[in-house]
Amino acid sequence: MKGVPLGHRLQYLALVFFVRLLNLLPVGTALTAGAILGRLCWSVLGLRREVSRMNIRQAFPGIPSREADRIGRDSYRNAGRAMVEFARQRGMDRSYARRYVAVEETPALQSFRECRTGVLVIGFHFGNWEYCGIMSGFMRDGTAFLVGKQRNRLVDRYINGLRGAHGNRLIGRNATMRGIVEIIGSGGAVCWLSDQDAGGKGLVVPFFGYPASTPRGAAAFSVKYGIPVCCGFMVRIRGPRQKYVMKAILYPRTDLPRGEAELDMTRRYTEVLEEAVRENPDHYWWPHRRWKTTGFYERDGRGRE
Repeated sequence: MKGVPLGHRLQYLALVFFVRLLNLLPVGTALTAGAILGRLCWSVLGLRREVSRMNIRQAFPGIPSREADRIGRDSYRNAGRAMVEFARQRGMDRSYARRYVAVEETPALQSFRECRTGVLVIGFHFGNWEYCGIMSGFMRDGTAFLVGKQRNRLVDRYINGLRGAHGNRLIGRNATMRGIVEIIGSGGAVCWLSDQDAGGKGLVVPFFGYPASTPRGAAAFSVKYGIPVCCGFMVRIRGPRQKYVMKAILYPRTDLPRGEAELDMTRRYTEVLEEAVRENPDHYWWPHRRWKTTGFYERDGRGRE
């Protein structure tokens, strides 16, 4: 730990203690603890609660306040469960998946398994998005994760050790282009998240009826290399039992100029996400200011928690 600030050391030690503690608990108890923590963040701490309410009301116009709060509260509870599963994922191997995860045999999943070119697996802040990537790796060899970098290098190394516990390769954002091209060229799959506000550099497409700046990276790679984009989701049934669903496999348009084809791809996979959220609204992570760049939160001065 030489050269690491004291605060970063303490964060790392707290994380290690927390992870080890959660791994000592029975799975059901650990997930219940995660759900309670999530509910406390909503009901007691109120972390970004107003942002979540605004987002839910935008997505579902006319929704009663009580129902909007239920969706928000359950979203936080599901996020708490997913956080616990992330801490325990060294033990969430193929045997765990066979016991607790039902795989929905969709046409998109069959195409994903059989596709001979490289593919992109787009994940979203929906359900347990980290385990969705792991399940995609179980479905197809040669899967890699695109990961961000934490400021605390001890924490960064530790959580990436959890992510890579099942043999999936990790691609850091500082080596994004080279790493992705290498995986794609070898016929592998690259997983990354693509549903947060992308600022002025993003592509603006509708999301629940309001324009949203969306990361363009996945669409740009899809169009440039002529490879499909697959949209995967984890749907929680009860407790540790979940369902892995590959909802769509999208091929880039070859009859459009590059810029238009990128916009078209971004719009289509955003529509797939919107469909999944409508089916299970309590699985989406609502606190993110998804429409920040396009001015949604400035309309009435709220959403600034």
